[in-house]
Amino acid sequence: MNKGYSLYLDVLRFSAAMVVFFSHVASQDLTDGFLWQFKAYSQTAVMIFFVMSGYVIGFVTYEKERHITDFTVARVSRLWSIVIPALLLTAICDYIGLELNTAIYTESAWPYPEGSQVLHYVLSFFLIQNLWNMDLNPGINGPFWSLTYEWMYYILFGLFYFIKSKIKWLFISLIILISGPTIVLLFPIWLLGYVLFKLELRNKVKFEQSYLKALISCAALLLIVFVGPEVREIKTGVTWMSRASIIGDYFDAILFVIHMYFSPHIINLIKPILFKYEKLIRWSASLTFALYLFHRPIIQLIAAAYDGDKSNLFYRITMIVITFLIVATIGRWCELNKTTFKKILNKKFFSHSNG
Repeated sequence: MNKGYSLYLDVLRFSAAMVVFFSHVASQDLTDGFLWQFKAYSQTAVMIFFVMSGYVIGFVTYEKERHITDFTVARVSRLWSIVIPALLLTAICDYIGLELNTAIYTESAWPYPEGSQVLHYVLSFFLIQNLWNMDLNPGINGPFWSLTYEWMYYILFGLFYFIKSKIKWLFISLIILISGPTIVLLFPIWLLGYVLFKLELRNKVKFEQSYLKALISCAALLLIVFVGPEVREIKTGVTWMSRASIIGDYFDAILFVIHMYFSPHIINLIKPILFKYEKLIRWSASLTFALYLFHRPIIQLIAAAYDGDKSNLFYRITMIVITFLIVATIGRWCELNKTTFKKILNKKFFSHSNG
């Protein structure tokens, strides 16, 4: 992959994680609406994640993950290296926070689930907590919702791509039935990322300068920012589907793909900046998944522990800084141990098949 393009992808995925983070910090219950502007883009950021996930899968299966075992180990190690610590962190933060201030959990905009959390955690460990819109995410950690989608998309793609026998259609049908309609309806958004990679590969996109194409790429991004929130107000009214704003989901995803397809012509203009800050960009991007899964229970706990004015600027900044420190230490450590996780999986489950 072109270095400039790779760095730009890193900028985008970290930016998307920051949008989700800030959109939750913006809760009235936590910070009295600090950074409220980001609230309109939290779902947009997740759609960007879906598109980029499909793109990455296209890249890795073309470059290195050419066997189903390689694909499976890579996906499992990628997910569980962060999911397991995130579940532990959520349990600890929620336990302390509920003891300190129960009301901020039970009466907030995103209320703490009622009853025992055992089932929530078990299902979340296996990433199936949102099949058929069950919405059984662990504790206060709502961002876990998208992982079920991601996991099902990996399975569907893996079955289609790696299994050559016609029996794969039986398994694919079974996974579709298990997933439920909402997950299936958003699958094309994930596939858009894969299609984007294939188009770039087939057309051999050249990193030449075209100001018209750079303008198209910028225009697509601006439409997401300025028109996207309005499109998200268009509701489907379909009661059996949890994604009432699915029209907005597709609007954002399609425009993001257009932006990415023509982005090489922007990258040519900003390449010196990308190269200059390469280390910072790579480091920040490595925190993306941990930031996405760690931030929600941390900011809730900080709000529960703070007995004061939620509009206090020092408190607001402290919430952001503490979250980042935890993500940059624990989250970064988990990310670095992804390779160890992969080696364990290979040794325990695939050593015989590989030998």
